[in-house]
Amino acid sequence: MHMQMTCFDYVNDRPNHGGSLAKLATLIKKARYEAKETGATCLLFDNGDTFQGTPLADLLARDQISGPHPMVAAMNALDYDAGGLGNHDFDYGSAHLNKLLLEQNTPIVCSNMISSELKTVKRHVILERALTDQNGKLETFRIGVLSSLPDKTALWNRHQLKDRVEFTPPIPALRSAAADLRAQGVDLVIVLAHMGFSFFDEGPEAQNLVHEVADLEDVDIVIAGHTHLRFPGPDHTGLKNVNTVTGHVHDTPVVQPGPTGNDLGVIDLTLQKTDTTAIWDMAGAKIALWPTDQSTREDAELVACTQSVHDQTRQHLGQQVTYIDKPMHSYFSLCHPSPIPALLAASKHQAIRKMVTGTQYADLPLLAAASAPSTGGFDGPDNFLFLANGKVERRHISGMNPYANHVWAVKTTGAQIRDWLERSALIFNTLAPDAPNQMLINPHIPSFRCDFIYGLSYTIDPSRPPRFDASGQIVPGARGRIDDIVWNNTPLQETQEFLVATTDHRASGGGLFKVFSPDEIVVHGHAPLQEAVMDYLSDPDFDALRATQPWSFPEGIGRTAILLTAPEAEHHLDDIARLKPEVCGQTDEGFLRIRITL
Repeated sequence: MHMQMTCFDYVNDRPNHGGSLAKLATLIKKARYEAKETGATCLLFDNGDTFQGTPLADLLARDQISGPHPMVAAMNALDYDAGGLGNHDFDYGSAHLNKLLLEQNTPIVCSNMISSELKTVKRHVILERALTDQNGKLETFRIGVLSSLPDKTALWNRHQLKDRVEFTPPIPALRSAAADLRAQGVDLVIVLAHMGFSFFDEGPEAQNLVHEVADLEDVDIVIAGHTHLRFPGPDHTGLKNVNTVTGHVHDTPVVQPGPTGNDLGVIDLTLQKTDTTAIWDMAGAKIALWPTDQSTREDAELVACTQSVHDQTRQHLGQQVTYIDKPMHSYFSLCHPSPIPALLAASKHQAIRKMVTGTQYADLPLLAAASAPSTGGFDGPDNFLFLANGKVERRHISGMNPYANHVWAVKTTGAQIRDWLERSALIFNTLAPDAPNQMLINPHIPSFRCDFIYGLSYTIDPSRPPRFDASGQIVPGARGRIDDIVWNNTPLQETQEFLVATTDHRASGGGLFKVFSPDEIVVHGHAPLQEAVMDYLSDPDFDALRATQPWSFPEGIGRTAILLTAPEAEHHLDDIARLKPEVCGQTDEGFLRIRITL
């Protein structure tokens, strides 16, 4: 859910037409009514990443607004049967998560977590329901619920968790827990797998393991998540042992609803008890996604439980931070240097410069890495930033910093910086000649996996194959896409040492980047990135931000490609005049298609 309580976009301060828990509540009540009318049993599950994802969630976690937590209240009101945990549920630390779980009635499961602090979280839950078999006999049906999440969660959130929570590899944990449930006489095993499908070989530390979970002997049902894709449906076309029409993986029923309340995932099971063995068998399974659309009404009870903190959030986010005299936006951030990543980089640079002054690292050259936030992607054509002339408010800063990341600095070398840039360049498809409708951006690589490094200048050539594959492994013989790296008017030297201002997430290997060792992480900032941005904006230099252009595509490589952006971008094509933009209509999802020439 990512804390999308209602259909409201806090960054743009307006209602939206997307999903929400309030809309899902309407579909949940519909599903329960239909089950009651037919005498069926209905179970409701949540699959994690529940408590993080909106400015409302951030402000509640930092105690900057007050009142009952709306997600806890909503889940209690909807009477969930069980829930799992997602990696982002740990973004505010285990103490905050524990506080929320203590207030919640929903049983929470995590089968691959070890923690003495989160005592309410169970390895498994067994639910008992009364069912009538095909002969009219009333039976007690026992459902075992397991849950897992990527074991790298402890690494991604090591700053927040500080070794208080450990995660073990999901597949061995689930295999063992499912066998234990069978030994206890459970009739059906459901796994809430906070992970998605792998589109490529992720190597020995794979995190998206739905194929493997669905293939476990004692697992009957899988509910997937994490990757913000949908199943069944076309998002997973072409994957082995996956039926995107019926919703089966290795013949196991699997459902993956879209994020932020865009779908209710529904699995309708037909069960029957065999006369010879008295064992319940799955006679059939119909898997479907019930989408929330503009016609889906929000549930009034759910809206009401959010109203107080919603109003406080809007008031807080409406506070003025600074003024700008020219618009800033993220429409072209993935094809041309943008002032928004430049602002994030400048804020990190300033924060780290202050922290290293007077230390042994003060004389090292300082660079700053920043990704491009709000560039469409899975979240659609509304997921772009536009700051008009006039006041900049806190909501705009939240839009630039959708995650609860902190500013850190790592000590690294020129060679490692080159690899950092090469990993980032994976976001671009390999462009072929004479293919005017090829897509510039790889849709399976989110923009947070692409860093631009400020303080350097360099070129990115997407006509060449990437040096790293999608799992982060080096492609043998690949030259890569990064050229002409210059620092201080001289070519980058592989052995030269630098400090790079970044985030705790990136320093911990988030996005399939290098995991920096404790010795390499030389600054651990304790304040969120948003505070660093606010500090920079107390005395900003917007002209410098607009003039900062660390990267470019090489001139004249003879390629054209399509960039997907917001429809409003059509009014700002002069910003990328060098790329000779041509408007080519809109997609079914509402993205503007712009053909650019490299």
